Amino acid sequence: MTENDIKKHSVVLGEGSGALFQPADSDKTYVLSARHVFYNEIKDERGGKKSEVKKEITLRFSDSQDEEKVIEIRNGENYFEHSDSSIDAALLLIEDIEGYSQIFIDDNTSSFNGYNMAGFPQSRRASDDKYNKYKISDIISSDQNILSLRLEVAHLSHSDISGFSGGGIIKFNEDYLTICGIQSRTPEEDCNGEISVVPITRFIEIAKQYNLPELLPSFLVNFKFLQQAAFNFDAGIDDEDISFTRLFLKQKTEEVLSSDITPRFIKDYFTDRLLINDKDTLKLNDELIYITWLEFLTLMNIVKDKTCNISDLEDIFCYLRLLYRKTETDWLDTDFLKDCLVSNYDGLEENGTVFIKTNNHPIKSNIKHYKLDKGSIIPRIDSLKSNYENGTLHSDVNNITNALSELKEFVFDKYNFIHFEYLKHFMLVENSKNYKNFKKSNENELLTKLKEEYGKIFGI
Repeated sequence: MTENDIKKHSVVLGEGSGALFQPADSDKTYVLSARHVFYNEIKDERGGKKSEVKKEITLRFSDSQDEEKVIEIRNGENYFEHSDSSIDAALLLIEDIEGYSQIFIDDNTSSFNGYNMAGFPQSRRASDDKYNKYKISDIISSDQNILSLRLEVAHLSHSDISGFSGGGIIKFNEDYLTICGIQSRTPEEDCNGEISVVPITRFIEIAKQYNLPELLPSFLVNFKFLQQAAFNFDAGIDDEDISFTRLFLKQKTEEVLSSDITPRFIKDYFTDRLLINDKDTLKLNDELIYITWLEFLTLMNIVKDKTCNISDLEDIFCYLRLLYRKTETDWLDTDFLKDCLVSNYDGLEENGTVFIKTNNHPIKSNIKHYKLDKGSIIPRIDSLKSNYENGTLHSDVNNITNALSELKEFVFDKYNFIHFEYLKHFMLVENSKNYKNFKKSNENELLTKLKEEYGKIFGI
């Protein structure tokens, strides 16, 4: 994902703009926009003016700006506006468009660092590329229905802003986008860099008012959207030896789908207990967290010989943890280990096991780089332990320095730590020859073997 994905999620909508959002339903895509973009001003019977919903509206995507799609507006079917007519918010339902699952809502209304107003101003409508965006600098004022924000470019006139109405207030966050609202009606006079924004919470209300799919990406709603990405390990030239086991594990993910556990429940229930020393809840929107959880729960079901449900999770969390950090850094890097020291282990019993998931395998491939048993003596752990005992443990990272100085226990002496890829790379791929003879006719024997092998690791 790049900064250009802000443009990808922006559309020309009639005389205004809109933002694409994939809600919690794989066969729908929302176009979020301003209510007034869908209205025409007409003369009433007395010669005055009144507004009425347009019969149709044109839609153009950012990668095909000259290709106009005419959409019939059917109020209550594909068009929904906020029940409070003073709130300038409405959404249009269109058929699902793939590739829009990495945009998330941000209901923060106090900080807009990194956000942009994106859309298609009237001043560029004659250009080949009609898109433009302006960075937000700060907030001027806010209430529950409207935010007043300041753009970094303060000299913009009405003509510079006109056409942005309904455009998203969007931020690029390396691997995903967040949207906190849409630009509302443009003032007739020069705006001097000030814009009005309808907060995203008003769109959440529209979805609730009309019983529409929530403003969540589909993969947070159901594990079925992650099945294809689970257990995609490869044994290279020995891959044929492991192919049936891989297929068997993929099929066993169905048991997780039949449970009452969902990615959203995991996110909401465990919150920062899912992350390595991090309180930024937006990072809980990373798809890889929930692919890993799907694999973890599948293996847990095999070991327990049952389908685990919500009622089982807190008990599991007493002796097992699964922590994630999006990083290319090796998990045995000193600063990474320091972060592990100050992570949240509330409720984890002594001798419990902590699985660590990162974006890469450990740098070195031998087993000791995947697994740290309780009390392990390796140079970096030993050095940290010595500094802990001497009261000299500190970090170059300011946000964990105080936490390190206040440590009450040295967690590497209390828990076992295992990189999550150990469960696939070492137990299956590196031992692929042990799975060569398994097939459909003896899959019960495979189930027994997996139950025994993973039971040892899980301590069950």
